[in-house]
Order: sequence, then C-alpha cells, then structure tokens
Amino acid sequence: MMPSESEDDRQQGDEREASKETAGDILRAERIKRGLSEKEVADKLHITMHYVKALEANTYEKLPGAVFAKGYIKSYAVLLELEVDDLFSLYNEYNEQLQARAIEASRQRARRKKDRNKPWVVLSLLVFVGGFTGLWVYNSFFNDDPDPEASGIGLNAVDSEVIEAIEEPTIVRAADQLSLEQMPEEIVAALPLTNSSTLNESPPEQPVQEAIISAVINTQLQTEEPLSNTNILAPAVNSNSDSRLIEVAAGGTDILRISFSGESWIEVNDNTSSQIYRDIREKGDVLEITGNAPFSILLGDAPFANMSLNGVEVDVSNNIRIDNSARLTVGL
Repeated sequence: MMPSESEDDRQQGDEREASKETAGDILRAERIKRGLSEKEVADKLHITMHYVKALEANTYEKLPGAVFAKGYIKSYAVLLELEVDDLFSLYNEYNEQLQARAIEASRQRARRKKDRNKPWVVLSLLVFVGGFTGLWVYNSFFNDDPDPEASGIGLNAVDSEVIEAIEEPTIVRAADQLSLEQMPEEIVAALPLTNSSTLNESPPEQPVQEAIISAVINTQLQTEEPLSNTNILAPAVNSNSDSRLIEVAAGGTDILRISFSGESWIEVNDNTSSQIYRDIREKGDVLEITGNAPFSILLGDAPFANMSLNGVEVDVSNNIRIDNSARLTVGL
C-alpha cells in the first residue's frame, strides 16, 4: 500500500514540475493576450524575430549569451508590463535544471562507456592469467630436458682447468728443447758453464729450466730499462720557468708560436686544410708548430692565448667572439 502511494506522489511531483510555467511561456501568453505579433515585438525591442522566438521557446543557447538573454527578458517584460524579478527567478531556475540535466547526461555517458570497456578488461585479464598458468604448467611438468647452457657451464669450467694444467708443462718442455744454437748470445752467456759432454747427458730437468728462465728474465730486464728511462724524459720542460714547450713538426718553414696564460682549446689546420694539432693546453704551455702558412686556428678561450708567426706578433683581440672563442687565419 505504501509503495504505491509513494510512486503516485513522485509521478504527481513530476507532472507538476513539467506543467510549471517558464519565463518563455509567460511572455508568449501575455503577447498573445495583448494581440501582438512576433514581428511587432521584435520591432519595438529592436531585435530579430529569431531572438523573440528563442525567448518564448526557452532556447537561450541561440542567444549571444546569458547577459544578453537577461537584457532581452527585462525589455520584453517591461514592454508587456510584467514583473521582471519573477521572470528572472523562472529564468534562473530553468537554467539550473538544464545544468543538472547536462551533468546527469554526462555521468550516464561515462557510466555507459565504462560498462562497454569492462568486458574487454576482464577478457584481457583472463587471457593473461591463462597464458601465465599454461607456461608455468609446461615448464613444471613437460620440460624435462636439461638446460644445455647450464650443463655446459660446468663442462667449460672443467675443460679450462684441464687445458691450463696441460699447457703449463708444455711450456716448460718447449724451453727444455731449445738448443744452444737457437738462444741469443746474452742468454747463452748467462747460463752456467758446462762442457759438451755434460750438455749431451740428460741432467735433471729442474736446474736447466730454472737457469734458462732466469737468464731470459735478466736479459729482458736489461733491454727494457733504457726504454723506460727514455719514456720518462718526454715531454721537455724548461727548468728556468714553469712553461712547457710542445713542438709539432708538420713539414714546413713557417713557425707558429702560441703561449697560454690559462686553459684553452686549440685547433690548427695548415694551408691544405689538414689538421695539424687538436688538444687542450693549460696555463704556462707554449705550443710551437713548424709547417706551411697560412694556418687556420680555432681558440676556445682566446683571451688566454698570445700568438706570433715567424717572430711577428699576431693580434687575436679583434677576432674574439662573445663566448671568448676566436677563429682566424694567419700568414695569408
């Protein structure tokens, strides 16, 4: 009994809301009551007939905007001698209902879109779970073959150990088979003195191997010591100052000399556009290049560089850019 009464109340409320007059209905009814046509109203309000029809049909979206809509309603109400505030209240209430309907329609569209995508999401999840389960079952119950790579690791380790154990004595035996004629004179001189009969006999292997190995090591040390000493001397440094001279010979008679008072990048190309030098120089370095002019030069920090060609100073300041770099050609 109660449910039927509540349903009837809701239906009656909806009917009352649907039958409630709007601002457009009141304007239209009053215009007809006064015997005015839409064109007459449009002429008196100085608007088009389309705007008059939009006001009476409550289609305010066809008007330029909310401000214009309220202005037209006010002018129309004054023309028909109606209460402006009452029409404004009906106008605002109608707009609120439209906005509520638009929000509800947007929610309904989002809900329908979500409902359409739900089966695809569930299907994708089921496919993923099924594939993962099938792969796990296959690896657990059907893949009985041993992993060749895993078994190969142990074999490779064992083979490498066997190879190392075999190669070590092979080197020693190769050293034993060296004849005195194949050894350098320095190694022969370092060996203990023995007569030919002693060599032809088969002495114990260990003393002979040790003598040969120690002789080879001593000979190598004696030959490598001078080389290591010569490498330490380069590059040359002037003992009277902190500057370092870097000389580059590019096959020519012109001498380009650049001294650096700070760190700077330097690139030098010769008259054939071949690159002669490219590096970073530090404070106190002096770069001296011998080649054929003209030279094309790029300086990363030009204020730190002083330059001369064949003893004649070259002014770099006129070529310095905003980032302190400079590109110039000297010796033209």
